[in-house]
Amino acid sequence: MSDDIPVIFGDDTPAPSAVFLSAAGAAQMQQYAVAGWRVHAAMGFQAMAPINLAEVPATTTDDGTIGQPTLLSCEGPFWAPQDIIKLQNLVKVKRWQPRIVKLNYAFYDIEPAQIQAVVGELSSLGYVILGAHWRDDNTMRIRALNRIDRLEMLQPPEWPRLNFIACAEERTALLIMRIGRLHAAQEQRIAQLRVSEAVRNDHIARLEAALVKNQPSPHFSLQKG
Repeated sequence: MSDDIPVIFGDDTPAPSAVFLSAAGAAQMQQYAVAGWRVHAAMGFQAMAPINLAEVPATTTDDGTIGQPTLLSCEGPFWAPQDIIKLQNLVKVKRWQPRIVKLNYAFYDIEPAQIQAVVGELSSLGYVILGAHWRDDNTMRIRALNRIDRLEMLQPPEWPRLNFIACAEERTALLIMRIGRLHAAQEQRIAQLRVSEAVRNDHIARLEAALVKNQPSPHFSLQKG
């Protein structure tokens, strides 16, 4: 389950690179490396779970050696005020401007007002804002990507279920949305299969537990004395 796939295939630069300010886990970074992207961890990199950067593989780099990154990615809880200030300054001096900024807020229980403020700041820098909407309202609470669309099309926004893909160019946004529609449909089908399997396994487990509970005691005997 990933909303990074449309980003990976929606960019057609010859040598794409991804810079992670933070990440949820190694798999999130590895999917870019597997697709042939150069993957970097920014100075001060943080992660929700331990990550061995050498296994990604990813290199640690600072702002001065990043160059022109294709993607800047960050998990919502780690996006700090100084990050937008740094991005604003870099864009102004044209030192580097990420073609795509991806901020992941879904299921992190962050105040909607805080999320809105960050999205507004990205919009003020000229980025086209896409929202990747996630759902977990099925029987087993399995998370699944629902759709990727312009934020204005996702009204009213369910802020706690949105990741954001900010694109510096309209063309990039269109490509990501086009691929995102196909990818989201596949993710929905996979989620349905996972839910069905989970429900089946849960039912089998309940039956097995009931059988064990109702088995005769090993000390019980039908023989008459």
